[in-house]
Amino acid sequence: MSTPVEPIAAAHHFLAGCVQAGMRHVVLSPGSRSTPLTVAAADVEGLDFSIHLDERTAAFVALGRARVSGAPVGVVCTSGTAAANHLPAVAEAGQSGIPLVVITADRPPELQDWGAGQTFDQTRLFGTQVVDSIEMPVGGEAGVEHAVRAGWRAADTAVSHSGPVHVNWPFRLPLEPTGDPIPAVPQLGSRSDTAASLTAASAADAAALTSTPHGLIIAGPNTCHASLAGEREAVFELARRTGWPIAADVLSGLRGAPADVPVIDAADQLFTVRTLPEPDLILRLGETPTAKPLRLWWETLSGHHVLVDPLRRWQDPSHRFSHVIRTPVSALVSACVGQPDAVWRQRWVDLGASARSASDDVLATWPSFTEAHLARAVSHHVPADTPVVLSSSMPIRDFDSFAAATDARVVVSNRGINGIDGVVATASGVAGAHPEGRAVVLIGDVAVLHDVGSVLDAARTGVNLTLVVPNNDGGGIFSFLPIHDALDADRYRTLFHTPHGTTFGFLAGHPGIVHRTPEPADLGAALAESVGEPGVSIIEMRMDTPDAVRLHRASVAAVAQECQ
Repeated sequence: MSTPVEPIAAAHHFLAGCVQAGMRHVVLSPGSRSTPLTVAAADVEGLDFSIHLDERTAAFVALGRARVSGAPVGVVCTSGTAAANHLPAVAEAGQSGIPLVVITADRPPELQDWGAGQTFDQTRLFGTQVVDSIEMPVGGEAGVEHAVRAGWRAADTAVSHSGPVHVNWPFRLPLEPTGDPIPAVPQLGSRSDTAASLTAASAADAAALTSTPHGLIIAGPNTCHASLAGEREAVFELARRTGWPIAADVLSGLRGAPADVPVIDAADQLFTVRTLPEPDLILRLGETPTAKPLRLWWETLSGHHVLVDPLRRWQDPSHRFSHVIRTPVSALVSACVGQPDAVWRQRWVDLGASARSASDDVLATWPSFTEAHLARAVSHHVPADTPVVLSSSMPIRDFDSFAAATDARVVVSNRGINGIDGVVATASGVAGAHPEGRAVVLIGDVAVLHDVGSVLDAARTGVNLTLVVPNNDGGGIFSFLPIHDALDADRYRTLFHTPHGTTFGFLAGHPGIVHRTPEPADLGAALAESVGEPGVSIIEMRMDTPDAVRLHRASVAAVAQECQ
């Protein structure tokens, strides 16, 4: 029978079990009921920790760290609405396959449903947004043997099932350490690995599919998921062997390919053209692409639609797939037959080059400075080894459209559910996990206001961030949608525009934050300067949304004319 232990001993063993399954960092926000977990986190060997101002920020910081590292990251909070504030980051992790271990402290059963403060039902709080839910016994009642295995299970499941795991843990008073020694932690082994080979039947199927010369690879976000080692080179090798060009989303991890790999430039604009060559097979990798025209185009095709889905995410909103392959591309390469058609391959490469040239001409001759110019400047002037984090409204679309396919940098965006919340906090996590120790964030003004607490938290914790903010006074993404033209101007402004009248110089009074408002001609120098200095740097540019809409439409029209 298990011997009960004090809560801190159980918390120590739980986190030690997480470490044995690959966890290296836990993110904390201050709270009372989570005291045993907080104290234990500071003492577990092999585990680093960081402390953040609030639970929503903390959860997105954990998300950013896990997204870049591929290792499970823990996030701990106290009971009550603190746990509920984790939901946006948990939902994004669930949709994007990010391994989080979300540990919510709770009140014990005798306080539930009796009006106790900071208490509500946290059992399975995150519902279907998590891949597993673990309800812990109160405090250390089940002993250290259970605790260490529960920790190992939680972190291992987060990786093997590609998503967040919720651990709800009730504690009784007292919560403080008593000074008793912590028992030795048993060694349980290493994290389990997932299978990475095709069955004989699947290999035969893959050989038949890859024998067609007229295929196309569409690589969406997270194609090179952090949990899939070697996937980038495997996709490149598959493209070489088959001769199939790659339409690489800006979040795919496949831009900046070697010269002998056919990557289609300006794909999001090119796929608005009605006269493109029709492939016999589309190989879909990763998540649904950022560019809607790409999805609308493939929905018109009648050929095979093959979904490579090793993380079992079922990323097919068009319901078009005819085959599903459950292994990484690295396994598919070994079964590849490949009968490349040089003319087919070159046709797509030439179309991409023509589309890029037409788009660049519009950008170069446009009479004003827009968000598209800002995205291009970030792509050109931020060092290639510095990751860029993109807000999921217009910044991700602008970067996808106007950053060249030769840009090989790490690009991150929370596109699982496409929320604008937690962008700065996610970037703080990315900066903390990336060897460069800095991130550049292209983020809209409303998204900054939504996450302004995380700006202060980044400055407080010494994170190195550059926030590049196109300020159009209230967000302009709805101006790109049909509703903008369907309503008269006054009604549109009333219902869909949210002017705030704010500039971000007010943040410059906080220690560790620098604010700049450069002219467009000086933007490159401002970016270079900000990346070289410690702390949080805000580069704010005033923007005119209607002009940005006109530029996008002009660019698409120019591409269509050039590539028909």
